[in-house]
Amino acid sequence: MTVSLRVESVSKYFKIERNRPLTLKESMIRYLTGSYSTQGILWALSDVTFSVEQGRALGIIGHNGAGKSTLLRLLCGLGRPSSGLIHRAGYVSGLLELGSGLHPDMTGRENVMTAGILNGLTKRQVLSRRDEIISFAELEEFADQPLRTYSTGMYLRLAFSTAIHFDPDVLMIDEVMAVGDLRFQQKCMERLKGFRKGGKTLVLISHDLDQIRSLCDEVLVLEEGRVVTQSDPEAAVQCYHNLMRQRTERRAAQLCTPAPPSLSVEQGSRMGTQEASISAVHLFDGHDRPTDFVYSGAALTIELEYVLRKPILDLSLSLGIYSEANIKCFETTVPSTQAVFGRLTEKGTLRCLLPELPVLPGHYFIVVGLCPPDWSYVYDYHWQMHPLHIVKGNGTPSDISGVVLVQPAWSIDPGNSNPKNREAGGG
Repeated sequence: MTVSLRVESVSKYFKIERNRPLTLKESMIRYLTGSYSTQGILWALSDVTFSVEQGRALGIIGHNGAGKSTLLRLLCGLGRPSSGLIHRAGYVSGLLELGSGLHPDMTGRENVMTAGILNGLTKRQVLSRRDEIISFAELEEFADQPLRTYSTGMYLRLAFSTAIHFDPDVLMIDEVMAVGDLRFQQKCMERLKGFRKGGKTLVLISHDLDQIRSLCDEVLVLEEGRVVTQSDPEAAVQCYHNLMRQRTERRAAQLCTPAPPSLSVEQGSRMGTQEASISAVHLFDGHDRPTDFVYSGAALTIELEYVLRKPILDLSLSLGIYSEANIKCFETTVPSTQAVFGRLTEKGTLRCLLPELPVLPGHYFIVVGLCPPDWSYVYDYHWQMHPLHIVKGNGTPSDISGVVLVQPAWSIDPGNSNPKNREAGGG
């Protein structure tokens, strides 16, 4: 099998100059007094080795600062490794950040032309694809407007459409699939699947583990700039969770202040440093009455009481509903509580309203978690601690199974009900 990318013992470091003088006067004083600034070394990648076969999709996961983006930039040829070799087969294109390579003062059409020429295409080749690029991005009405007038979603659509339509042999994407509306994300996912069926190679960085599972054949896990494993998606995701747990345990052990008494965990499990904690979870029905059950398809409000043991500028919050078989039925995340709620006080309550819960009757669990915005470890995570009972309501069908509540409506076309009629019609 042809190898599209081969990385051999690649390392990358950056020099960090500490106490750098800001003015000529400061420089002279430090020179005369011998107070020179010192340089440190930051190793972003250390002895990274892996390969990707043609037609395969490789996911790269790891906490923020693990070296993912640095590695992807090197794979695209944006910089050289401090040591080691990178072999590429074919034309490589990368979508490394939102709007990368796009100029805000140029129009959409002009940016497509410029990007194509910078990627090695001729003017004729770009012109032959430009209308298709703009159409896929759904920007026909705005193609002649400068990019500074575009919204974030419009930037994304143009950037992705441009990268995918230049037909690279290897496409690298860094996180940008998390931006934009759900409909366009799905459109991009379908295009990427078509890209894969064409025998092309995909390298993807994403914090969306479900996206990694659905798109990738194998996954590389990075930790502190080193490869921990390269394996199938499920094993790699489990490795990623184990690393987060280990970081959480190390941080908890390093905290000088004593941990607060843990809540009684009658079922499930709990982990975290408890610097920020969820002290209680309450459920309310559609009439705002406390409850421990809800009718299938009815409204549900989930109330989370939290406590901050120290001032914390920002948090990320996750809330999900899982079945007894650990099937994720629903999950939502708040990447930045500060952006949504403002600065959190020492104690407070967060409420999440679900206008309807279209799942079938059964036993479920509310799963909640608090983490730093970079998801590098866990403040508090409750797994299967809070049961939710969904009961049958009026009109809930009894002849369907699964998780999602969908009420089928059957019908029959009388004209095609008789096999003889179908044969006659087919003649």
